[in-house]
Amino acid sequence: MKIRIYITCFFLIFLISCKEEKPKNSKPITLGDPTTIVTENDSAYLVNYTKDISPVKKQSSERQITQMMVQVDSLKASQKLENTGNKMPEKIQGFTINFNECSVILNGMIAHALNNTQDERKLNSVSYLKDGGQFLDTKIQIDGLTEVRIEQRIFTKLFVEQNNETYELNDLGKFTSQWFNLAGKDNQFISTSSNSIGFNSVDHPKIKNALDRELRKKKMDRKQIETWMKLIDKTQSYTDAPCVVKIVSSQWRIFGMKNGKKVQKLIQFDEKGM
Repeated sequence: MKIRIYITCFFLIFLISCKEEKPKNSKPITLGDPTTIVTENDSAYLVNYTKDISPVKKQSSERQITQMMVQVDSLKASQKLENTGNKMPEKIQGFTINFNECSVILNGMIAHALNNTQDERKLNSVSYLKDGGQFLDTKIQIDGLTEVRIEQRIFTKLFVEQNNETYELNDLGKFTSQWFNLAGKDNQFISTSSNSIGFNSVDHPKIKNALDRELRKKKMDRKQIETWMKLIDKTQSYTDAPCVVKIVSSQWRIFGMKNGKKVQKLIQFDEKGM
């Protein structure tokens, strides 16, 4: 009999201990109430396994700045062309490319075809090696097309120059600009100016390593290398001396209409020895 009583009591105690009781004076959690905030001090539980998703402030890139400066130049070129009024456009003389649909004259330019078998009358894309003239601020005349539009882009490389010595920093590669619309009037256009010249973003270590490699290729001795390294000791960007950005190629893309059909031509000029 006693055993049964003990078992019954034990069972009742077990049920009471398992019953979930509501704490007295319990209140709902209120946002911002410091008494309801649980803090954790163990660093093992404070590790952040998620990536930061906070927005990053966008900064104006060098390309955007260059584009803005070229647009200013284009506006000036347009004003210059508009100031001619009703006068006949100035006669342009220079290197002439005779396509089947049109002719292109680049003022003051001297060049020769890279391929002797190149037949401009059958091609939409042609290449030349520049023997004289300028890539920038060059007037271009298009004959034979209507609704003409021209775009230009340039290719540059970075050099280090001092006392008539020049070294090309080949490790830094070639920079290709964006396409810039050229200002024009009466099928005459003006190429971009020096504001279109740019290069890849580089810092002192990149410039230093590229120059060191070029000098070693030239088999310079240690003292000569140290002298050149001192010259670029404060050079932090491609805009700092003795760095010089040079144009190695230029492309012009021509759009127009001929007898109701669209015409598109691509012209490339490369600088000698680049």
